[in-house]
Amino acid sequence: MKRRIVVGFVFAVFLLAILIYTVGSDDLIAELFSANPAMLTLGVLSGLLALTFRGVVWEQFLSLVDEGLSRTQIGGLFLTAMFLKYITPYGQIATEPLVAYLVSKDESMAYEDGLASVLSADLLNYVPYYTFGFVALGLLTVGDALGDGLIDQFVAFGALFFTLVGIVSLVVYRPSVVYAVVVSLTSVIRRLVGRFSSRLDDPLAPESVRDRLDGFYRTVETISADRRTLLIAVAAAHVGMVFLMLPVYIGAVALGYQLSFAVVAVAVAFGKLGSVVPAPGGTGGVEAMVTATLTTLGGLDPAAALTIALIYRLCTYWLTVTIGGAAAGVLLMGES
Repeated sequence: MKRRIVVGFVFAVFLLAILIYTVGSDDLIAELFSANPAMLTLGVLSGLLALTFRGVVWEQFLSLVDEGLSRTQIGGLFLTAMFLKYITPYGQIATEPLVAYLVSKDESMAYEDGLASVLSADLLNYVPYYTFGFVALGLLTVGDALGDGLIDQFVAFGALFFTLVGIVSLVVYRPSVVYAVVVSLTSVIRRLVGRFSSRLDDPLAPESVRDRLDGFYRTVETISADRRTLLIAVAAAHVGMVFLMLPVYIGAVALGYQLSFAVVAVAVAFGKLGSVVPAPGGTGGVEAMVTATLTTLGGLDPAAALTIALIYRLCTYWLTVTIGGAAAGVLLMGES
């Protein structure tokens, strides 16, 4: 794991170096030194508020499933999850099962309950990328400002959205398919591991797996049935996204530029496409996507656009890694 993280960060630095070299390091440095420190402070504050409101979504779902968890515990779990997600390439794929394990480690919550809560919270925090992204794209299209410079990104953004909707629909409306796939996969793993150890014979037995899937779906139903919790969580997720987008706008103002809401929203939404880059947090890819969007739609020169992208990532990604790393250290030391 450590080697994978180190290799990922080396690759991320390499990508950023190429991006900076392409744009021009002298121009980038000049833009950075022209930034208003007070505005940059506001950007960091906005990043903190984004993290706070996204954490509220976790608090709503986890406390609904287990009232015994304190807000401090949930906050620690959320920050640890964000840290693990951001320091590993494609961290979003593996983070939820690990955090569900941490939630259930003291046996106050079943693993499947924790997994359902964490997945639901992460999914809801992901939705505003599309809510604001599609609204902004609509505004730009109506204003004939989209052009054809980002058509590929628009298609990829739409494809990712429909893929996500398809997966969620399959999980929610076709549980029989989920049961069949999960039971088949765990049976294969059980047979392979069984050649060397009998430790997983009981946990991965078809009956045990089906029981855990039953628990998972019961928890999802519990969350979806509580309208008040859902309303608060949806509102918190979208407020959190507003504060996540603000550092792009604030970064532009700090350099003496003005960007419209639509351009900012599309830049952040398209920036998520950069996460396909196999580097921690999509580092390098996200900055490139934000830079391209601000250059094409915002009319900025590449140096200014990249500077704003770096400010945005400093106020969101690197801020989360720093705070999340501290929280993960406290949590993991407490577990040892």
